[in-house]
Amino acid sequence: MCADIVREGAVAYVELASEAAVRFPVLAPPAWTRLEPQTLSGEPAQALAARVHDPLWLLARQWQFGEFDGEDAGTPVAVELAAGARSLSAFMPEGHDARAIGPNDLIEPEAEAEPFTGATLRDRAEAGTLLAAMLADAGADIRPALVAACPLSVPADPSIPAMWLLLARGGIDGSTAATQIEDDSFLTSWATGADATVQQAARDWLTWFRGNIEPAANLGDCWQQARLEYGFSVRAGLGDDQRALRADAHDGGPVDWFSFDHDAAARIAVDADPAAAPPTQVAATVHATRLRYAGMPTTRLWRFEDGQVNFGMVEVQPHDLTRVAFLDFATVHADDWLIAPLDVPRGALIEMASVVYRTTFNERITVTDGNTGIEDFELFTLDAPGGTLRGLLVPPGGRNVMEGAAIEEVVFARDETANMVWAIEKRVQSPTGDSRERRLEPQPSDEFTTADATDLTYRLETQVPGWWIPMVPVANGNSGGFHLRKGSFTDQDASRGRILAPMPLDMFEEEVPREGVVVRRVPALVRDNQGHLRRWIARRVSVARGEANSALAWDSALRR
Repeated sequence: MCADIVREGAVAYVELASEAAVRFPVLAPPAWTRLEPQTLSGEPAQALAARVHDPLWLLARQWQFGEFDGEDAGTPVAVELAAGARSLSAFMPEGHDARAIGPNDLIEPEAEAEPFTGATLRDRAEAGTLLAAMLADAGADIRPALVAACPLSVPADPSIPAMWLLLARGGIDGSTAATQIEDDSFLTSWATGADATVQQAARDWLTWFRGNIEPAANLGDCWQQARLEYGFSVRAGLGDDQRALRADAHDGGPVDWFSFDHDAAARIAVDADPAAAPPTQVAATVHATRLRYAGMPTTRLWRFEDGQVNFGMVEVQPHDLTRVAFLDFATVHADDWLIAPLDVPRGALIEMASVVYRTTFNERITVTDGNTGIEDFELFTLDAPGGTLRGLLVPPGGRNVMEGAAIEEVVFARDETANMVWAIEKRVQSPTGDSRERRLEPQPSDEFTTADATDLTYRLETQVPGWWIPMVPVANGNSGGFHLRKGSFTDQDASRGRILAPMPLDMFEEEVPREGVVVRRVPALVRDNQGHLRRWIARRVSVARGEANSALAWDSALRR
């Protein structure tokens, strides 16, 4: 008995032990991407069990999973990669002029550093102490001369502890010393007769001081108070051959490729801008290796998989398209991907020029761009008007940025009882550089006096602490909306910190949710690729703990 059943031109034969050959058709496996078992009993365990005593069942399962399929094609072996790199050459804070940046500059200090308003007492004292130590290491013990030429002065401020008056007697003012080094007057004051080694040590200290404590130029501020976020742009390339990349909603912290969008119409120019130059060519030939990750399904049915990751336990609903797409890739299409690494320079925009691979049959195949529309899903591309910029941005970021305790903290909270939004200054920076708690200031008195022969006292309004600053709603012209502006209960500004310092200070009303928002100023420190330390003051925004209660009330009748 013989039967030939042909499907898609494929017929397989199984030889039996008898002389008669009975031909069994083996059809192509089903073209599915997901298997959802259905059983009469409702329990798929019996059908899914891998019973090794049934070889025919094992063969059927392998056929079902497509393991018997073969393709007349070679396996990719080598990949030839070619790309163009445009280095970041300019940085422009939102609303300010652009400035040139070099290959050793870090983008986090450029984006987050506050404009300089004056060194604190602690910074000046510590910088002066460091100068004396560097000069001593260079062989010049001239600390007494430094103390006499650059005395540390303490301002008359009652909030400054008396300890600083004692420390100032032998302290060195770093700001005064820096000014003297810049105009070379230090050679005739505290460094008379100093050799070249001592002079170079003083100038090295000046470079550190201007870069970390007291910059010579006041750079633009990227902080957008109305949105409580940073806004800035960078330029990749030079002249007309440039790409303007804009980050108008950066929350702070590490700057990565997803912080930017491509602004095709913008052009960023700096003073003494060099002529346009073609992109730097980056090319490499590497071996093609398969993508591997924890819990990845194996390509063979009977191979054991990693049991530490179980994608089947992920809870997902039909409307959760992100998880469905992730699980579909992780369990179905994972073995269709190859990795071809390409080393690229930091601080550059990388745009691929060509990807060519060779197979085991020595075929040379060029990989074409599979995406043709603006709605196609892509990773590591930058949004642009009408499409995307297909390039990988590698910002010159500093990893492992260290952050200290907050030196200033302001809570923007809603008070539904008083129908107000408050800016509560919990912590501000004192002239010494240390933080102080404003809640330790004198509280407003709640005492009242009732006139004789009266039972009640009328109070127009209650007093709130001085560190509770009202945010007054101001109409946005004729649009019908409003924004928040810092106000005051008197004709004096009650704020003491830098976060609430601008006058006027405006914020969008939607930036203060019902939970409130906290803005902190924190010191940040990082080491660049040259090993030098960079320090600056950054701002961090987080969610508060809920609504506030100021106990503000009007038109109160108080009983004796």
